[in-house]
Amino acid sequence: MMFLAIDIGNSSTKFGLFKQNEPFEMTFGFPTASILSGESFRTELLPKLQALGKLDSIIIASVVPKASEALKEILEGSHEEASIRLLKNSDVPIVNNYDDPDQVGIDRLLSSLAAYHLLGKDAKKPIILIGFGTATTIDCINADGQYLGGIIALGIEASAKNLHQIAAQLPEIELSFPKNILGRTTTQSIQSGIMNGAVAMIEGLVEKLHAENFPEKEILVVATGGLAKLFENKTPFIHQIAPHLVLEGIAIATNIS
Repeated sequence: MMFLAIDIGNSSTKFGLFKQNEPFEMTFGFPTASILSGESFRTELLPKLQALGKLDSIIIASVVPKASEALKEILEGSHEEASIRLLKNSDVPIVNNYDDPDQVGIDRLLSSLAAYHLLGKDAKKPIILIGFGTATTIDCINADGQYLGGIIALGIEASAKNLHQIAAQLPEIELSFPKNILGRTTTQSIQSGIMNGAVAMIEGLVEKLHAENFPEKEILVVATGGLAKLFENKTPFIHQIAPHLVLEGIAIATNIS
């Protein structure tokens, strides 16, 4: 049995292949903007999809509705044999304590579900989950696996691009940590502001969320998302990196794995 899980995010769409009773296999990513525009569809996306071979089902989680429809149309042509399902928030088997449960991005619910089942459940610890994507999100899951709510901030990539766009003399920079916190060039200064500023924000918010929601309890702090690896070993506040929790959450929510 072959299943394709698809995570459509604002910037990137990730494709993960699951074979029943086998480990998850990350296949590839593709820009969401290119799916919306149809750019490079025949030359790049279609060959990658066809190379996956025969699929039994395709399950999509999306925060970009127009991209969901465009990709569904592509998949119906590339994999006529597969059933295609678009997940809703109500399909995610997690207690959702948001005031309006439909307002939470399905990516946040799925990554919370996966973080609990793969990391928090056996450890019997609450989780603070940091998602490094187009936005930086910080979500809380209690030791029973309930989603409590979270925080949304501007993502580090968007911060760097916006700074470059609104300040004519500031260059566009590579997202990496400079050697020192104190920058001695404009590039180093921006890198330090973006990257070390993100670390300071994360550490401060994790500390406050811990005190507010899980006082006197040991917690597990997990980082996920496309930019999570940048923060590996950069702060003792992050205990584990798990980049593909949304895809793994799709598998858990739909009983693939």
